[in-house]
Amino acid sequence: MSRRSMVVGWTCVLVVAAALVVSAQPDVEPIRVLVVDETKTFNSTMRVAGLVGALRSVGMFDVGVALANVASSYDDPLAERTPEEGEGAYDLIVILPRGLDDGSIGQIWIVSNGLDQLTPVVAGSLSVLSAVIDEVFAGIGEATDVSEDLWPCLLWAVYSTKGWIR
Repeated sequence: MSRRSMVVGWTCVLVVAAALVVSAQPDVEPIRVLVVDETKTFNSTMRVAGLVGALRSVGMFDVGVALANVASSYDDPLAERTPEEGEGAYDLIVILPRGLDDGSIGQIWIVSNGLDQLTPVVAGSLSVLSAVIDEVFAGIGEATDVSEDLWPCLLWAVYSTKGWIR
């Protein structure tokens, strides 16, 4: 069995398992995810659309999308914005950096509170989110969360004070 087939198979298993967990607990609120797209190429835009569609199809995610125009992958893509009235805070923020287009960045950042501070539902959804990101952006970038890189931690500190994330 090829590596790609195994990845696709395990991703499907995770998506189905997550959907079963959500359907077994109808009173659970969906996980609010904001996808911030800094990419500029058509190919990347299609991958972003695929990511958003896949997350929405799982049924456990309420997905919002924000487009960002930044000069560098390390610029704050939400610096000039504030959450809209009544929008509320997100549980997770996914940042697709500009460097994905030219290969200068290989990470897709998942911004959240520390893993030990997340609710069990949000913590469990993180593995599903990571698997979907890794599948959609295979060969281009991989999901990196607060346990793996300092940048998502720093962004969480900024976004939590501005009301973007819980």
